[in-house]
Amino acid sequence: MTEKIFYSQAKNSKRPVFLVIFVFLSVLFETACFLSLTSAARADHPLFRKKIIEYNLENLKKSLSDGSYRGEEGILRINPEVGRSFGLKVPLDQNYLEAKASFKKADQLLKEVYSAMTTRGKEKVQGEHVKRIGRKALEYNDTLRFARERMMKVRSKSMPKTDERLDERLCSDLLDGLIKESFSKTSYNLRDALGYFYNRCQGLDHGSRPLNSENVKFVNHVFNEFIKKAPVTAMNRYDLDRRAKNEGSNPDLRWKSALEGSVSRYIAFLEPVLKKHKGDRYPVDPLLFVALMRQESNFNPRDVSRVGAAGLTQIMPMTAENLGMKNIFIPPYFREAGEIMARERMLRRRAKAIIREITGKNVAGHARRARKAMQESLDCKARRTKLFARYKRELLKKDADDRLDPRKAIEHGFKYFSRMMNMQKGDISLALASYNAGPHRVKQYKGVPPFTETVGFRNRVLRYYRDYLRKAKMYYREGSK
Repeated sequence: MTEKIFYSQAKNSKRPVFLVIFVFLSVLFETACFLSLTSAARADHPLFRKKIIEYNLENLKKSLSDGSYRGEEGILRINPEVGRSFGLKVPLDQNYLEAKASFKKADQLLKEVYSAMTTRGKEKVQGEHVKRIGRKALEYNDTLRFARERMMKVRSKSMPKTDERLDERLCSDLLDGLIKESFSKTSYNLRDALGYFYNRCQGLDHGSRPLNSENVKFVNHVFNEFIKKAPVTAMNRYDLDRRAKNEGSNPDLRWKSALEGSVSRYIAFLEPVLKKHKGDRYPVDPLLFVALMRQESNFNPRDVSRVGAAGLTQIMPMTAENLGMKNIFIPPYFREAGEIMARERMLRRRAKAIIREITGKNVAGHARRARKAMQESLDCKARRTKLFARYKRELLKKDADDRLDPRKAIEHGFKYFSRMMNMQKGDISLALASYNAGPHRVKQYKGVPPFTETVGFRNRVLRYYRDYLRKAKMYYREGSK
């Protein structure tokens, strides 16, 4: 973008030669910075390599004990297909092919079990659904057992001579190359780079969003270990999604130029809030907060979520009360809806757990219990959906809730996010995760929680934030001719 901006200026300037030279020197400087970063990051590879290998070997051991092993091997913990895609010599014998086909069949059988547990279709014969659950669950458990046995046979025959995934020297070189590739593809953002690395090793394709619910536990572990062990000079080489303590929050007015159209009407509400929070230890960039609002409500001040979060900043009723908002609509049935939702989830987990315990000796009783729990879960879902829909309808009709007031929503939403930023010591990703899932979840998982919604929230807000930053810089450059 730098080259395009200055090139367009050079075409219309009376001093094009000077600007062309300036562009050339800028490109040289950026290239030198990139090479410097690459060289510096390479020096940190031993630490990354050590923590990645430790994590992979520990999880390989865990997968063998809990039955989740799917043929991954070596310090990279990669399956045969991924190993071959990297150019490694990896055998694919009949046992592996049978195991893979059986795992696929088991997944399909489990879907049929869930279908039989959740259906509310009329039975042609009494007990038809329970019998189908029992039959499919037995077949599922047997198929899963067969697949695991075949996979263990594959492992028993695996040797370094025939399987290059077990060649530590070869895979260590490959690991270094993948680390280097990961950083260059993600602009040295540490979480995204680790996510990209994991995706490459597991054969996952998540496009431009490297961090996802499948790799976030790996990312949290390696990220935390790096933060603990690496010197400050090493940490400064990476984008850690952090705001420095007492860092200025866009002290100039460039941030305003990034906001266009209807969004710009909220600037007047945001400016006094920024002044009020100017002394915060970890100031919130206004463009980051605008990105958060965009994701939460798409700037609709009357937006209400399916669970009762409301307004521009999607604040839940109880959180609003804790933040000091006065007029908050919390009828008794709202709390009841939350309790019903918790029971719904508990019953669903119970039903799924019972399925895995079904054997030829207990099939009838367990199948009946599993369907009963799942049907009760569906009843809970219907009740809480109805209650939350009623809440949304009455909330918007009354139109007296402080969260629906854009000024108050911005003031208190900013206050809450600022609180999360301070709690997470300026870590933007953890502050966003805390805002979405609660700080207790961030503490529980020692990082971004492995929830699809939360990881997606973090990814989208950061993408919007970077877009706004690019716009702000663009306007600044175009205005500085």
